[in-house]
This record gives sequence, C-alpha cells and structure tokens, in this order.
Amino acid sequence: MVFKDIVAVLGQAFGMELKVVQDTTVFEVVSDDGSTKVQILLQDSGERNLVLMSADLGEVPPEGREKLFQTMLEANNTFSGTVGSTLALDAASGNARLQRYMPGDDLANNVMGTLEPFIETALLWSRMIADYRPSVDAPMEFTESPGGDGPGLMSV
Repeated sequence: MVFKDIVAVLGQAFGMELKVVQDTTVFEVVSDDGSTKVQILLQDSGERNLVLMSADLGEVPPEGREKLFQTMLEANNTFSGTVGSTLALDAASGNARLQRYMPGDDLANNVMGTLEPFIETALLWSRMIADYRPSVDAPMEFTESPGGDGPGLMSV
C-alpha cells in the first residue's frame, strides 16, 4: 500500500481530512478534556515501506531536566512507558518527541490498535512534561499503560 493510501485510511478512521505534502502529513490531536494538544507527524520512509509516527511533546522545562530525562529513559526501557515507541529529545527544537516506525501496511490494517495508543501515550507524556515540577524525593510510580497491557507511564 502506498503512503497516500495509508494516510487516506487513517483519515477515514479518525474522521478527518489529511493531506500529504512531500511524503508527510501533520495533524493535531486534542485530549478529551481539551487541556492538551499534540502535533502528530506521519512520514513515509520510501522504499522501506515504513511510516514514521512522531509526536511533538513540547519543550522540556529547564528545572529538573536530569530527573525528567531519567524518567524518560526508564520509560524507554523495554518500552514499558511508551507502548512500543521511543521518547527522544529533538536537538534542533529542544522539544521532547515520541516516535515509532511501523510497516505501512500494518498501520493501515490496524489503525485503532496502532495509532490510537500512540496518540494516547503522546497526550499523556505531553501533559506530564508540561506539568513537570521536580520534587526532591518523590518516588516514581508505574501506572497502567493506555493500551491496558501492563506497566505504563511513570508519575514523578
């Protein structure tokens, strides 16, 4: 399946019109309560038939960065807090990102099972990063992952 067809399937599943510009589509999602917005980028990797799903999680606050980065790295470990995605720092913007490569056909054939947990995870991490305030001895706790399949995001 070609990228524009994959994007059409995604748009239809989420009830939105998505446009492809230079093998990329970008759309914004908003949390149910309207408090958090995340920009999602889908990009075709060409002949590899992979789609990059990438979410801009916002600027990492300057206070307590080391503790937050530790939390993000721990969540990356075995993807326990990322539902199969990876948290990263965009060197160009300084923003945190959630990213995942998926075979295009797998994404198109299981939109809700793939993109929906990615979006939910992006919204949760975006809110966590925006609201992050370091505390000296606060314990880290695991919460249920958005997909309900084991440990998920950590509260700090």
